[in-house]
This record gives sequence, structure tokens and C-alpha cells, in this order.
Amino acid sequence: MQTASISERSVELVEKNRPQQQRAIKTYEAILSATGELLREVGLERISTNIIAERAGVTVPALYRYFPNKYAVLNALGSRLLGARKAVFEHWQEGRLSGHGPYAMLESLNELLMGVYRVTRDFPGGVELLHGMQAMAPLQKVQQEHDWMVARTFAGIWADLNRVQCTEELVCKSRVAVALGFSSIQVALEDPDMSPDVALYEGAHALRSYLEHGMMKGPHGVN
Repeated sequence: MQTASISERSVELVEKNRPQQQRAIKTYEAILSATGELLREVGLERISTNIIAERAGVTVPALYRYFPNKYAVLNALGSRLLGARKAVFEHWQEGRLSGHGPYAMLESLNELLMGVYRVTRDFPGGVELLHGMQAMAPLQKVQQEHDWMVARTFAGIWADLNRVQCTEELVCKSRVAVALGFSSIQVALEDPDMSPDVALYEGAHALRSYLEHGMMKGPHGVN
């Protein structure tokens, strides 16, 4: 994919301005809404600032008032998706783990995966955004930072529930756990021959097995 070869340093992802007035906020939101619609309709590779502006009903200069390029638009929309997924994780953490032990956490993993799946499925252009954040170098770092944030939080939860020290080794193992969970979510979202319920159930089962056995081992899997 041509976009994947773009250097992370060569693309500006920071928005130029955050809208303050109601009219400016409306324009800003129209741009993001149009981007989500177009991601579903034309795909990641064909999207451009020109067609985003046309769909949003604004001029290209108006779009550039807020975003320097299409990657900054995708970054803003992707950040919202990651924020929605983070909210699911936090809700799970607060509602399902408070006052419960490790076993309750393991039993609720399917619920967590299902929540993240639904948020991504229902987000405008959610699946296409995931592809972009995995494939486009300018956006990969944003996705990786999010995954490490979840991994560190998860490691802290695991350490508290099991009354062990939250080491860097545990954080690294949690990062693998995050990858396992997101992989099953991706299968549920993208494979038409696999029932999402089955994909997420099996993903939760695999994740439970890893947590029960892999997370309790010493460095590099040594007991």
C-alpha cells in the first residue's frame, strides 16, 4: 500500500485549530462525520481532503483551517474511536472488577471483548480506521501508544488482583494479551464466515488461558 511508506515524520497530525464558536464546531464535526461516511463508501486509499470537503459541504480552504492534511483528519477521527474503546475498558474495569478477584476478571473477558467489538462496529468508518492506524506509518504510533496504555493499565489490574508486583515483564506480557484480544475482535469484525459471537468467545477463551498460565510465569516464560 502506497500510504504505508509515508514517513511518520513527514506528515503533520496535529490539528491547526480547535473550533470555539458554534458555527466552527458545526463545520469541524461535519468534516469528521463526512470522513467516517466516506471511509465506508470509498475506502482508505481513495479518501482525500477534496472529497471530504465536498461531502461535508465546506470548501477545501475551510477544511485546511482545521486540518493540514487528510492524515490529521483521520488521526482526529481515530482518536475518537480509541477514546470510545478506552471508555469500554474503563467501564469494564470499574463495573466488573471492583471488589472481585482474579477469577471474576477472567470470566468477564468475553464481555470486555464484545463491548470493544460493538463500539468499533458501530463507529462511522471504524473498521477502515483500524486498517489505517495499522497500515499508515503516520498513524501507527497513535495506535501503539493506545495499546501500551491499555497494557500498563491491565498489568496494574492483574498485579492488584493477584497481589504481585507490577513489573516491566508483566507489562510486556499484558501487551501481548492486548494484541490477542484485539486480534479476535478484528476476526469478529472482518471475517464473514465466522460468527462474531464465536470469534469473541474463542478469543476470550484463548486470552483466559494465556492469562492463567503465561502471566504467572517468570521472565521469558520460566517458572
